[in-house]
Order: sequence, then structure tokens, then C-alpha cells
Amino acid sequence: MSKILTNTVKKTAVWTAVLTYILAVAVALGIVFGMKGYGVFNKSATLDDAKTLTVSMNQHAYLTALDTVEDACEEVFGELNVSYEVNGEMSGDESEIVYVFDEDVSLRKVEENLEAKFAELQKEGGALEGTFITVATNSEKTVEVLAKDYALRGVIAAIVMVALVYIYAAIRFGIGKGVLAAIGTFYSIALTAAVVSLTRIPVTASVSYVFGAAGMLGAVISMISLSKIKATEKMEGASELYAEEIVASSLAKKEVAPIFAFSAAALVVLAIVAPVSVKWFALCAFIGVVAAMVVGLILVPSLYIPMKAAADKKPKAGYVGAKKTSTKEKKTFEKQAAVAAPVEETPVEETPVEEPTEEVVEETVEETVEETVEEAPVEETAEETAEETTEDNE
Repeated sequence: MSKILTNTVKKTAVWTAVLTYILAVAVALGIVFGMKGYGVFNKSATLDDAKTLTVSMNQHAYLTALDTVEDACEEVFGELNVSYEVNGEMSGDESEIVYVFDEDVSLRKVEENLEAKFAELQKEGGALEGTFITVATNSEKTVEVLAKDYALRGVIAAIVMVALVYIYAAIRFGIGKGVLAAIGTFYSIALTAAVVSLTRIPVTASVSYVFGAAGMLGAVISMISLSKIKATEKMEGASELYAEEIVASSLAKKEVAPIFAFSAAALVVLAIVAPVSVKWFALCAFIGVVAAMVVGLILVPSLYIPMKAAADKKPKAGYVGAKKTSTKEKKTFEKQAAVAAPVEETPVEETPVEEPTEEVVEETVEETVEETVEEAPVEETAEETAEETTEDNE
């Protein structure tokens, strides 16, 4: 698995082309869907145009008579046989309850009956005596509001996030790695949005938070990868390593695996226990997690390879002379030179040999004979031995 991941990371051109192609296709189809009136994203049913009825009250009424206000609203809705799709509460200096109705529901009569009901309850001795309550209705063009508010804010937030990530990473790791961290953040957001748009997953306003979370997670994983690369560069002998070797020994798979496992497990549980609208949110969030993993663990390290190769080839400012090479390259060049160089033969000077004359030969023979005679042992004859023996006996 580690070998497969390493070989995958080394394919910089392939990954850059694939991810860029996905973004390009998503942008093109988004333009087409937008022109046809379908929208860049497939909006959820909760984003349909609707009408709202807002009941505003002072803080005292919200804290002491909220149940009475809600009961009065439910009574009026029942009398007019209208039903709301969702409601929400907001507490503050001026608290309110917001009821959302279908676009086809007429709220004029509902508003009039509610005002009359609250006026009756606010009379002396009534359940809402001393409270201040108002009723207002409005038609919400939800898709237009989403496009103007959430989309614009999302783009601004993404730009700010990318800029902050670049500044932090540039200070900590250097300008080049700061650029890589910014690319990782941007691609995490863009890739998540592209996949959600292409798959036409129903989205709600909360999906903007998914894009932001994907960007932050992509930034975190990218900086984990860059941190390991930086640590490898500081190791002894790292100057002799090629960019591919540095990346291969710096993959942050052990650090990133727990993040992916925890995030995926949490989103799966959320999708199981949550209602349908939240299930779509969980699915979009899971896409964001996968996109951040691919970008931070594969794309960013793969982009480091050509960046370092270009930096190694670039000469230092003000330096003029031979190109600086690593020890490994020097040894390789020396071996190639030794093999290629011709072997030069050193000429041997011939010393002329003089032929011996006859006098020299005779003198040499006589000297040899004399030496042989002097060294040879003298053998005693039998007569000499007998004489010596007689002398001894006498």
C-alpha cells in the first residue's frame, strides 16, 4: 500500500490534470445549468420559495409567556386550516418566532386573526398583559437570497482563508511551501464544490459550512505533509536526495489516517440517525473530507517535486562559475570519466647491450675456475690415510 501511494504521488502531471479537468467540467456544466434555470447546485426542497410569518416580542414576553404565544399561534392556524413547514426561535433584546409556509398559502387572513388574538390576550387581566407583540409576513425568494448572501460570503471567506494559509505557511516553511499550502486549501474547497455540483446532490444553505470545513481540513493536511518534507530536508545527507526520494520518505499517511477515520465514522453515524436534509449535508461533508485527503496527501507533495527540481537547477544570485553538484553526481561523473579516458602507455627506454670481447670472456672463465677450485673440498687418498694411521700407532 505504501509503495502504491508513493508511486501515485510521483505522478504530478496526472493528478494536476485530473483535478483541474474536474474543476473545468464543473464550471462549464454550472454555467450551462445556470443558463437553463436549473442552478449551479441542485437545491434542496427546503430552499424553495416560501412565505414567512414572524411574531416579534420583547424579552419579558419571550421569557415569561412564550408558551402562551405559541399556543395562540397554533389556535389561529388550526381555525384557518393552514399548516407551516418549519418554525424557529431567536432570543435577544427583541425575540421572535418565525413560521415558514408554502408559497401558495395566503397569510393575509392569518396575520389579521393573530393580531386580533394577541390584542385580546394583552388586555387587562389577559395572559399577555404588559407584553409587546407584533406580527409580520414576508415572501422569501430563498434561491435568490442564497445566491446573493451565501455565495458571495462564501467566495470572500474562501479568498481570506487561502490568503491566511499562505501567510502562515510562508512564514513557517518558506515562500515556495506557502504557495503549495494555499493551492491545497483552494483545491480542497473547489474540488468539494465541483463534485457536489456534478453529482447534483440536494444542498441547503448549510452546505456553505461544508466548503469552509473542507478548506480548513485541506489546509491542515497540506501543512502536515509540508512539515514532514521540511523535517526530511533538514536530515543529514538530505542534500544528496532527489525530490522524489524526499517525498517518498515524507508521506504523512500515519498522521492523516486517524483524521480520516474519525471524520468518516462521525459522518456515517450522523447520516444514519439524522433526518433526510441532514443526510445530504453529511454526504457533502464526506465528499469534502475525501477531497481534502486527496489534495493534502497526494496533490501537494506531488507539486513539491517539480518545484524542488526547478529550485535545484536555478543558480544562486551573483554566482558565476561551475555548477554546484552533489557528492553523488560528482562520483558518477568521475566513474564515467575514468571509463571513457584512454590508457596512455609509458614508453620504455631501451639500454644498448655491449657484446663481450674475447679478452673479457677469457678473464671471466679463469676467475670462475679459480673460485671453483678454492671452494671444492680436497679428497684424501688411501695412501695418505694409511700413513697417518701408522704414525698414530707408533
